[in-house]
Formats: sequence, C-alpha cells, structure tokens
Amino acid sequence: MKTHRRPALVALFTAVCLLFVTAMAAPAAERPEKDRQAKTARQTKAKAATAPVKAEKRSAARKPKAKAAPVAEAPPEDGRLDVKSALLMDVNTGEILYEQDADRQIAPASLTKILTLYIVFEAIQRGDLRPWDMIPVTEHAPAAGGSNMALHPGEEVKLTELIKGIAIASANDACVAVAERLEPSIHDFVSRMNQTAASLGMSATTFKNPNGMPAEGQLTTARDMLRLAKTYLERFPGALTIHSMKYFSHNEIMRRNANSLLGKYDGVDGLKTGFVNASGFNIVVTAKRGDTRLLAVVLGARSPKVREVQTARLIDEGFKLAEKQHGQPAKVVAAAR
Repeated sequence: MKTHRRPALVALFTAVCLLFVTAMAAPAAERPEKDRQAKTARQTKAKAATAPVKAEKRSAARKPKAKAAPVAEAPPEDGRLDVKSALLMDVNTGEILYEQDADRQIAPASLTKILTLYIVFEAIQRGDLRPWDMIPVTEHAPAAGGSNMALHPGEEVKLTELIKGIAIASANDACVAVAERLEPSIHDFVSRMNQTAASLGMSATTFKNPNGMPAEGQLTTARDMLRLAKTYLERFPGALTIHSMKYFSHNEIMRRNANSLLGKYDGVDGLKTGFVNASGFNIVVTAKRGDTRLLAVVLGARSPKVREVQTARLIDEGFKLAEKQHGQPAKVVAAAR
C-alpha cells in the first residue's frame, strides 16, 4: 500500500513546485517592464521639471542682446541728433535741410582723405598724374600707422590702386605714398592741402597731415566738410564708383569699407568715415533716390552704431523734407547751435 502511494505523492509534489515557480515567474517577468515604465516616467518628469529652467537660462542669456540697441535710436526730446555736429544739404537745390552746431571745430580724422583724393583727382585732370602711373612706396608710407592697405617699402603700386586704398580701406600709408609723389615732402603736400582748402572757402579748417592721423591743431567743421564734399562730387562724380565699393584687397589682405550704410541704407553710394579719440566717429555720406541727392556731414558720434543710426535718421528726414520742398522756397529745418 505504501509502495503504491509514493509515485502519487511525488507527482503531487512536482505539480505543486511547478505551480509555485510559474506563479513567481509571472511577476518577475512583469517587473522589468514595470521598472522600465517607471524609469521612463521618472525621466519624463525630470525633463519636464528641468525644461523651464533651461528655457529661463537661455532667455536670460539672450536678454543682454535685446538691450544692445544704442540709446541713439530714441531721439532726444529736443529733436537734436545724438552727435556733436551735423549738416544736411539737398544737393539739387543747395538748400540746407538741417544743421546742428555746424561751425563747431572738431578733428576731421579720416575725412581728411577726401581732400587728399580731391588733390589727386585734380592732378590727374591737369595731366600731372595718370591713373596707370606706378607710384614708388618709401619707408615713410608703412610707418604712417593706423588703417592701411599693407604697402611694403620698395614696391611700386598703380595709382588707381592707391586711390581705392584711400577711398575704401582708409589707407594712411597710401596717402603718404601719393603725397610724396606729388610734392617733395609731406610738409609741402600739407601746405598744398591748406591752400586748396582755403580756395574752397574752408576758412575754419587746418590740416596737419594727409591722412587725418591725430595731430594738434588739425581741425575742421561740418560746414567746411560739406563745402569740400559738394565740390568734390561736382568736379569728380566718377569717384562715387570707388567710394561705393565695400571691399578692397592688396598684397592678399582684404579690407572692408567702414561706411556701414553701404548696401544697408537705400540710396547711399559714398563717401567717407573717420575716427580719432579727439573727435569721435565722423562721416560724410551721400545718398540718391530718384532725382534727389542728399549730402550729409555727421561729426562726433559716440560709436560706429550711433553714427550709423543717427545718420540714417538724418537722411530719412531729409528725403521726406526734400520731397515736400521741391518747388517751394528754401527752408532750414533746424538750426540748433
């Protein structure tokens, strides 16, 4: 009897063990899936919790850029430009559309180069120089310092390239090279500059060098610069083809025109910028829309951006006023002194 019961007991025991193992295996199989789901949920919550923080950090990082707009974009309450001196003319009629401290003496900086170019073009017109002339470069040219076109002592450069270097790259070394070609010395060329300035009616202007580098007593006014630029454009209108170029390269070095309004402001096709500590940021600029050409001088801006914004503001108002005034008596918009 006992012998017959033993197989049955073994079978029953085996069945119970299998049932227990199966019951335990099911939760064990489900647990990894539940763990993965729980882990995914935790990660999702963590991302959701950290996302605002990251967004806030990115937003905070962008805030300084949003504040970077120059104060000059908000016009002063008195209607003046945020510069030391300014003058605006409708070239077609000769009307002065705006003036602000136009007779205040300020260092011209690289606006000086307009007169240097005027003398060069005048020499070409007289036959004293030819555009294809090769100009020797002495050791004095690279020694000028400041902005340059990378001239090397001993090289010879075509005059047209030097003109581009002066007009586009504001090259101080090129000014010295042409000055030494036209006169026996820099001193003699500066004398010629002052004689030419006097003949143009620039009575409040004195030049000390051919490129506008800092020099005691080198001063001009917005009114004198307007006289010079107007005559320059009248006598040598083709010069704007060069002044409107944005880039210039010599000796494998690329230079960019500092006139940031070129290609950005509708109608601007010249003329020249300048900066020295004594003056701030200066510009003589001309723009044409339709048949109307304006000529503006802005002296003493606090930064290149302020210069750009204030000059654009001045020209904008100038075109609006010129459109209204054409065919009407001349009228000065403002005379802030």
